[in-house]
Amino acid sequence: MNQRARLLARRRERLLQRSTHLRDRMSAELQVVQPALSWADRLQDAWYWLRAHPLAAVAGSAALAVWRPRRAINLGLRAWSAWKLWQRMRAAAAGGQPPR
Repeated sequence: MNQRARLLARRRERLLQRSTHLRDRMSAELQVVQPALSWADRLQDAWYWLRAHPLAAVAGSAALAVWRPRRAINLGLRAWSAWKLWQRMRAAAAGGQPPR
């Protein structure tokens, strides 16, 4: 092997060791946020499932309306308020006028 090839091989070895060290360090530091990421993954999976099975959401809403009508109305009003707040925040972030 010529001199340049040996230097490149040594440099490659050092870079691989450094990458391993950084990967291990990042893995250890990310353990702190693991519970939050796990919760977010479960929430995303639930959202995907609901989008694939919309009749389940309709059936659940109907059951809630039959068994607990007052709670269903309160939940509906809260959902509507949250939706309107979301629209206003999105419009304000885009620089437009919020809808009235």
